[in-house]
Amino acid sequence: MHAAQRCAHLLVLVGWMALITYWSSQGNLPIDQPVINDNLHGFQHRIAHLLAFGLLGVLARWSFDGFPRATVWAVVLASAFGASDEWHQQFTPGRRAALDDWALDTASATVAVYVFARLYFTRWQALMRALAPLAVSAAFVIGVGLAIRPALPPSVHSATLRTVANHAIQLVRDTRNAARQFRSTIAG
Repeated sequence: MHAAQRCAHLLVLVGWMALITYWSSQGNLPIDQPVINDNLHGFQHRIAHLLAFGLLGVLARWSFDGFPRATVWAVVLASAFGASDEWHQQFTPGRRAALDDWALDTASATVAVYVFARLYFTRWQALMRALAPLAVSAAFVIGVGLAIRPALPPSVHSATLRTVANHAIQLVRDTRNAARQFRSTIAG
């Protein structure tokens, strides 16, 4: 893997870690709204841990690609980050540090890395290569979008799902085109 490519992978990984840290420092989360709590029967925090740390594990594995024991180091990084995240939460009003959350973070990263590796070396490889940037972009769009939503004017809050989806699709296209341009600049 080229140095520029590894730096880009690490930048995405650090960006995801920063987004997790941001949400960990919030005492009041969007997923705590009654409508979400009622529909997910109180499991919304577990689901958030599964998704956030599963993606963290996969991004770490992607960043460590080419190193010996990259999978092990990816899980170790996700687990250590999960432990530091739980420690950080004990200082945030409205949050708590929990050993079971850390265990779920570690298990999520482990399972996600395992499933990704198993699927990656099958006939699904081409589909996964095509959809992975879209999935990561969608996770960032949702995470950042929810973070900036309170700061937006009220007219934006009433945006339709179609409008939001169209903006997200355009963001993914722009990101893909920028990545292609970056790759061609590095390669040529």
